Amino acid sequence: MIGVKALISAAAMTLALQCGLTAGAYADADCVDVPGIEGEIDSFLDQAVAAQGAGQGTMPIDAVLFGVTDIGVEDRQELDARAKVELKRRTADGGDYTNRGPERITVEGIFAERETLFRLPKLILGRYRLNGQGATLAYDPEHTVEVGERVLGIPFFMEMGRMSVTREELAFYFAGNDGPEPDRCYKIK
Repeated sequence: MIGVKALISAAAMTLALQCGLTAGAYADADCVDVPGIEGEIDSFLDQAVAAQGAGQGTMPIDAVLFGVTDIGVEDRQELDARAKVELKRRTADGGDYTNRGPERITVEGIFAERETLFRLPKLILGRYRLNGQGATLAYDPEHTVEVGERVLGIPFFMEMGRMSVTREELAFYFAGNDGPEPDRCYKIK
């Protein structure tokens, strides 16, 4: 009889192979095209630059859920219960970001034509850095967002370490990946 640990290990391996959840899994040629989100990316980057210039600012949580569609009514209500994302300048090219909600939530939607789960803790914290190409968001390990998918009906999540956003590409680096190659890479079309 297969043990629970063996089943979970097999499911995690399947998820890793299916989704590229190993560090450095994507080369540039392996980036997935995500059409129709360039406006959302432009808006996010413009709002971040404006907040940095003003010393602080806010944006709705939807502004950082680029390209996520088909969010159900209950999940939408939980997102709407969260405060706006706050940005506060700390240095000439970066600062801190926070987002609070009444409780930890899991939001399900479609991203890059795949059913994707996003687990948002009660408090999200991190640092952002802006450059001429875009922004990098580094999550505080104790207050990070998790990205996941269902395998055999069981949700599996990976903690985000950082995210890079440019007008051409969106890259996810899961916790523990401190290298230059992202775990998931998306081309903005």
